[in-house]
Amino acid sequence: MAGNNDILWVTLESVRADHTPMYGYDRNTTPFIDSIADSPDSTVLENGISQSMWTPASTASILTGTYLSTHNVGQDGKVKRKLHSELDTLPGVLADAGYETALFSPSTYISDATGLTSGFTHSELIKLRKENFSKFDETGRLSWKLALKRFRENPTLDLRTLKRDIENSTNGLLATRVKRWMRNESDPDSPAFSYVHVPSPHHPYVPISTVAKEYYDGPDLPAAYDTIERIYEGTEAIMDRMANGNELTPQQTELAKTLYDAEIRYADQTVRQIVEAARARSDRDLIIVVTADHGDMFGEYGLLGHNLVLRDELINVPLIVSGIDGIVSTSTDVSQHIDMTYTLANLTGTLTEQFEGRDLREGNREWGISQRGIAHLDEYRKYNPEFDTSEFFEEPYTCVRTATHKYLGNRNRQVLYELPDETADVSEADPELTRELSAVVDQEIQWISHSEGEEAEYDDRMRAQLRDLGYLT
Repeated sequence: MAGNNDILWVTLESVRADHTPMYGYDRNTTPFIDSIADSPDSTVLENGISQSMWTPASTASILTGTYLSTHNVGQDGKVKRKLHSELDTLPGVLADAGYETALFSPSTYISDATGLTSGFTHSELIKLRKENFSKFDETGRLSWKLALKRFRENPTLDLRTLKRDIENSTNGLLATRVKRWMRNESDPDSPAFSYVHVPSPHHPYVPISTVAKEYYDGPDLPAAYDTIERIYEGTEAIMDRMANGNELTPQQTELAKTLYDAEIRYADQTVRQIVEAARARSDRDLIIVVTADHGDMFGEYGLLGHNLVLRDELINVPLIVSGIDGIVSTSTDVSQHIDMTYTLANLTGTLTEQFEGRDLREGNREWGISQRGIAHLDEYRKYNPEFDTSEFFEEPYTCVRTATHKYLGNRNRQVLYELPDETADVSEADPELTRELSAVVDQEIQWISHSEGEEAEYDDRMRAQLRDLGYLT
């Protein structure tokens, strides 16, 4: 059997690196994750780069160890096709080597519907829904237990707040299911690879009230929730606001950031429960990876959420690993999700030719790659035909990000930015660097079409979830 370590990979939803203390943020949003980062066998990787700016594409890269241009999930901007069955996945090669491989996801985009359960010997799609409370099974019992817990934590007669607290308790249901699987259902005699996607802090940023009160000091928390929910009312509201230039006020921006930070703190509490369960599962050494699938934007450049662009607010994510010796990171290094995937496969003797990263123990790279598929700018123009989309790439494109610069390009155009500025194109002023980074794309990237793959399958409940999250109109 290859390897003997248990492996836990936790991906947080929509967390920017610059909103975590490990990367210099002044709010203590992640005290538990910080404790992992501070342990002697841990490394905080500088300039961690996600391979895309939204969940399906980023997660497919993590699980397959490949770029979007190879795995194709989300290249169409809609995720109409599943992950191609011919692609290896990290859980798949680990399962072949004798690992138990478990997936715990609250997201339709990380489920059987998209094929991202490939290689997992155990997978659960976990979401706290209204219908849970009418079930007489474990899901129903756990849902009622969480609802009662929320009331005990905040015994309020404000039914709006209590309703929101219950509706936003998927983190608790997720952590409970992970703990029960590790304690009662997994085999401690076999090594395990567990992949857990924590749903916080995806917009509209409505953390449970007990956590929100640690960050929000305004007089009326329910009114604050109402405001943030109006801003992120769904796909149409976000597109309308962006297309018509309805920028957030300074007060709205500060509210969004405050509740976002509270959501990160809520996610950190969830990570604590998951990590403690993984540590108790067996006597094996445990490798822990904590990262985010992408970041989020709060109105910078007139953009909300995570769409259209590959700016650092979206692709520069926290990336922490514990339990692997020999990884060193400096401010001039760049690390990628798929490098972590490659490292784990190499460490466990399960590496295949498909994996496109490099082993982090061999020294970090000078650049990282992120990609975006089709933008569907016409959907924004429906809200304002005069919306200026000239700054956006409409076709798929590739970003090459170094510690100091960012190159963006496809067959139609190319741009070079000197970071942290991502507004002034310096490609003509620095043609040599532009050619050098363009050559990286030529060398590393080949857009592959899996046009014959299976269609993704979403039921009505899944479509409703994607619509609520701002992905479908």
